[in-house]
Amino acid sequence: MRTITSRKSERVKELTKLHKKSTRYAAGHFLAEGPSVVAMAPSDRIEELFLTEEYLEQFESFDVATTLVSTEVMSALCESESPQGVLALCSISTQDSTEILSRPGQIVILDSLSDPGNMGTIIRTAHAAGAAGILTFGSCVDPLNSKVVRSSAGSLFHVPIAQVAGPEVLPKDRPVFVLTGEGSVELHPDITSGSSNPIWVIGSEAHGVSDTWVSGKWSFTGVRIPMAPGVESLNAAVSAALCLYSHVI
Repeated sequence: MRTITSRKSERVKELTKLHKKSTRYAAGHFLAEGPSVVAMAPSDRIEELFLTEEYLEQFESFDVATTLVSTEVMSALCESESPQGVLALCSISTQDSTEILSRPGQIVILDSLSDPGNMGTIIRTAHAAGAAGILTFGSCVDPLNSKVVRSSAGSLFHVPIAQVAGPEVLPKDRPVFVLTGEGSVELHPDITSGSSNPIWVIGSEAHGVSDTWVSGKWSFTGVRIPMAPGVESLNAAVSAALCLYSHVI
């Protein structure tokens, strides 16, 4: 087993470059941090494990290359303020929007979602609800951002995610529900009756869905979540959970 004790190590410098989005995709790898996240990763996605001494026994059954690192090195490798002693170098799995759209089950389209915590929570919720996948549109936060990965609690490895070009590529036989405060229909389990494959479009935290989805060019259904007077909006992750589970329950 290799050991790294200096944060000035060339290997540490190489790995920390993966904190940058462009480097991640160029290298085909990203870093997954935390014992619960790494425990959810399929073994064929983990290239190398980095552990502090207290986690060696917990992860000894993982049949992957393992490097023992000091607490100082682990802090350098991780982007969280108080990192736990587990980090995995993982391969990026390339997904295709066409394949995701052909799968049975619910799909969530995220339009320019910028908050990594919301993105990770939606991934986790989609996994729990048995969704077919997530599609990103516009200027969404990178799903492999370290905070997204942590917030997903490992579900990132089990929910297909891809970028979608726009409404024009969506299947004509699948109902599309666009969440907007001006929606003509209130969210209710009955709106998805008769279809097992609804598509939900959730907008950004600050601006909601873009004009692309509400232009009138598409026969999508505008949906609003009923709220008490004086409440402007709900958190994007909460809204996604309500939509997904309105169909599941």
